[in-house]
Amino acid sequence: MSLGGIPSQGSAVLRPPIADSWRRSRLFGVEPELDRGAISIGEVDPRSRLMTAARPVLDQLVEQLTGTRFSILLADRDCRLVFRWFGDRGLQHQLEELGVLHGSQLSEGRVGTNALGTPHESRQAVEIHGQEHYADALKRFSCYGHPIRHPLTGRIEGVLDITGESDSGNPLFGPLVKHVVGDIEQLVLESARACERRLFLAFQQATHHRSVPVAVLGGDLVFANETCIEHLRPADPTLLRTLLPQVPERGVFDTRLDVGDGISLSVVAERVEGSTDGAVFRIARSTSSRKPVPAPAKTARSVLITGEPGTGRTTEARARAGVDDPVVLHSAAALREEPRDWATRFTDLVAQPGTAVVLDDVHLLPESLLPLVGEALDNPGSARLLLTSVPSDAMSPAVAAIAARCAETVTLAPLRERLDDLPTIAAAMLRDEYPDRKPHFTGTALAALRTHPWPGNLHELRAVLREVSRLPYTGVIDLAQLPPACRGSSRTRQLGGRELAERNAIVTALRASEGNKLRAARELGISRTTLYRRMQALGVTDDCPLL
Repeated sequence: MSLGGIPSQGSAVLRPPIADSWRRSRLFGVEPELDRGAISIGEVDPRSRLMTAARPVLDQLVEQLTGTRFSILLADRDCRLVFRWFGDRGLQHQLEELGVLHGSQLSEGRVGTNALGTPHESRQAVEIHGQEHYADALKRFSCYGHPIRHPLTGRIEGVLDITGESDSGNPLFGPLVKHVVGDIEQLVLESARACERRLFLAFQQATHHRSVPVAVLGGDLVFANETCIEHLRPADPTLLRTLLPQVPERGVFDTRLDVGDGISLSVVAERVEGSTDGAVFRIARSTSSRKPVPAPAKTARSVLITGEPGTGRTTEARARAGVDDPVVLHSAAALREEPRDWATRFTDLVAQPGTAVVLDDVHLLPESLLPLVGEALDNPGSARLLLTSVPSDAMSPAVAAIAARCAETVTLAPLRERLDDLPTIAAAMLRDEYPDRKPHFTGTALAALRTHPWPGNLHELRAVLREVSRLPYTGVIDLAQLPPACRGSSRTRQLGGRELAERNAIVTALRASEGNKLRAARELGISRTTLYRRMQALGVTDDCPLL
């Protein structure tokens, strides 16, 4: 029941923060009958900056609560449980039965309204008592949760929660949790400053020889010498942040990085000793020659070019036609005019030897006209014929039968599968639209573009770049200048290539199933529980741009 749009429990209307959380829980698809299988268990770092700072404060809190029937829970910035303590074995057994284990992901999207997930989502401290919990299994508890913010950046570093078995509140616990969080935040600040010193010393040592391009990244800090900045143009040093998750704790990480405008760099990275997330990046070698424009390919007399809408099918067909100005005949025109007129025009065009005809979107052609196309494909004396179409698995049987008669088939990959080429493609589009401008993308902007799913492929990318170009020209395209839908989250901008491919596969399956997670999981060949876990890990939400 609800009153005036506000969810209610029984006859009592929920407090606004709790009502907001219930709404989010429903949007996440959480059921009141808690599904423990939806809670993922992952690895956590016991030596993280948060745990290092929180440990002495938590030890003191444990002393204060020893002998009580309360628990202490600490989650990290991903709302994954990194610390738990129980003052009572019975309470421990109850919470573990619900999935409150070391490494559990306890966000609102997993378990609904709770004192870890709700502060993490709302960025505010909350008290949740008894029936205010969304999941029935949690209604026996009273909980106090408070987000832990980084004092310098304001970013959520974690959430602290005190939970007890009761349906009523204790007025002392709210101020207690707030005080403890303040102590943790102070130690996080001191740790950050110590980390900054280690990163700066590492930068000084690495730049002993000025000619070596070097950058040091960690947390929200970036140190880079002028040689590095010059090498990373048209991007910027923060592009290296996308590689941070791939740098091992020990040893050297070696890879190539495409920074746009046809520039590819060889990058060698290793961790900064004593730092949890810092690394030294050395630009070992640079190849800055622009990629040559390929000459038109020599193709067979008949070619089928397939791909999703917006992948550049018509452009590819023109390039493969072998003539400067091939005739493009749109199949959709046969839906607007008399089929006999369209058939006459098609017959006249293909009857001219030495010419090239691009038959665009053959999958839209009325079935009655397909035999005419088949006849032209089988006639060796007719013009070169290039057909464009949707992928083969989306063709009707009649169209697939015609497509099979083409001598050559070219399949164009969607943009989400060509992320390494995206900077070069975007730069080329900007040059085509605005030849007098030579803007460059910052690293964070490029990282965000790589995480976008691009349902409209090249058409969508061109539209985004036109939107960006309407802004005042500064020579630099940064994250803030991208449309909001393309900015992504800080987590997704740090995903590696394999993770991005997995994320895009999930998003594509969700789009095809219209958001039905069970159907999407079947399409991907995984369980729904695995799908939930990977969605959470890869930052796929229900408001993803593709859905």
